[in-house]
Amino acid sequence: MTDLKVVPIKRDGYSDAIDALKNIIAQLESGEIEPCETGCVVLMGKNGTLDTLGFGPKSDDLQVIGLLEMGKQVILEAAMYPDV
Repeated sequence: MTDLKVVPIKRDGYSDAIDALKNIIAQLESGEIEPCETGCVVLMGKNGTLDTLGFGPKSDDLQVIGLLEMGKQVILEAAMYPDV
């Protein structure tokens, strides 16, 4: 597996989902975030409905599951050790 780049989870300015997704797209298009081979997004609606989307040229079910698990670990570590 290639080296992973951790992109910080931004809280400020990301309260509007559409604006946040547009910002991520702009970062991908500008090259600030390198092109993704596998991506996933989990969205929860007001009524609790979950939409899970996997995408990218190398995306398959196992890649998306692994990516979700790695993302979960990054979030847990950031929450548990915010000063590291």
